[in-house]
Amino acid sequence: MRRAASLALFLGAAFACGHIPQDLWAKTWHYARAWGVDPYLVAAVVWVESGYCPQAVGRAGEVGLGQFMPGTWQRVAGAPVEWRAHPDWALWAVAKHLRELYFAVGGDWRKALWAYNAGLGAVRSGRVPASTLRYAERVLSVYRAWRRG
Repeated sequence: MRRAASLALFLGAAFACGHIPQDLWAKTWHYARAWGVDPYLVAAVVWVESGYCPQAVGRAGEVGLGQFMPGTWQRVAGAPVEWRAHPDWALWAVAKHLRELYFAVGGDWRKALWAYNAGLGAVRSGRVPASTLRYAERVLSVYRAWRRG
C-alpha cells in the first residue's frame, strides 16, 4: 500500500509537468512585472529549464522551476537552498536574476540568457559554448511563439 501511494504521488507530480498550471502562470506574471521583466520571457526560461515542473532536478544538481545551482541560488535569492523547489521563490528568483543579468551585460536580453545558462563569466570572457547559444535560441523561440499567441 505504501509503495502504491508513493507511486501515485510521483506520477501525479510527473503529470503536472509539461504544462503551466493557472496559479503558476499568474505567479510568473506577478514576479516578472515586479522585477520589470517581460512575463513571457520569464515563462519561456522556466519552460525551457524545467517544463514548469517544480520538482525538476538537473544532471549537475540544478533544482526547481529555474534550475538553480546552490551557489547561484545563494547569490540571487539569499534563501536556503532547499527553497529552490518552492515555486514562489523560484519564479521570484528567475525574474530577479534575469533582470540583474540584463543590466550586467549592458541591456541585451540574448546575452542575459547566455549568462543565465553559462554564467556571467562566460559571457564577459567571450567564451559562450555552442550549447548555450542553442539554449538561448530555444528560449527565444518559445518566447516569440507565446507573444504571438
